[in-house]
Amino acid sequence: MNDAPRKQRAVMMTDAEWQDLKESAAAAGMRPSAFIVHRLAALRGDDADVDIADTLARMERSLTTLEEIERLRHAGDPQTWKAIGERVDARLALERRLS
Repeated sequence: MNDAPRKQRAVMMTDAEWQDLKESAAAAGMRPSAFIVHRLAALRGDDADVDIADTLARMERSLTTLEEIERLRHAGDPQTWKAIGERVDARLALERRLS
């Protein structure tokens, strides 16, 4: 991992872009700044700046989410299942925009 000191930087974005960033970061279990660095490292194919703890936390959150989805699916509540589907669709759309 890079030991260079981190410095505060500013980025400009719309309120909607900021909201998307915060939601994506939260879904990944990361802070917005860590999420930006992670995505940039992935784009350039360099995982040296990616924090393993953040990656593991994201994986744990994903597995926990899948477990909860399966529990709710088996509960058989159509309204809940519809809401989950809409949330997943929104998340996938966001991921496509960020990719």
